[in-house]
Amino acid sequence: MKGSCLCGKCTFEISEPYGSINKCHCTKCRKVSGTGSNAVLWIEPSCLNWCTGKELIKTFTMPDGRKSVFCGVCGSPLPRYIQDEEWIVPAGILDEDLEAPIRQHIFVENKPPWEIICDDAPQYLKAPKNGNT
Repeated sequence: MKGSCLCGKCTFEISEPYGSINKCHCTKCRKVSGTGSNAVLWIEPSCLNWCTGKELIKTFTMPDGRKSVFCGVCGSPLPRYIQDEEWIVPAGILDEDLEAPIRQHIFVENKPPWEIICDDAPQYLKAPKNGNT
């Protein structure tokens, strides 16, 4: 499956397994995505390959050390690598629609009132001890 930023200069491919979609409603994910939640896939390190635009990737590091990764040309969010563990891939930048279930909603205590959760996936006020953000 291929993915790209808005301008198309940063492209990547992910290989299976894609897993399920996780939705985070924390305030940082809301700011990074500009929406009420951030839908992401957690991908094993060996399953993501950058095709073009790696030199255009920019990173903003927040005071707590968390990073926001984006295209330096168009500003689209891009996959970010987490401590030799996995890639977090924004589901909205995939070039094809992914037929995957929602695994969970985390940090729903920060969900805005206009964001309506309409699925049966588990909801957590914070992140579960085995969950990632």
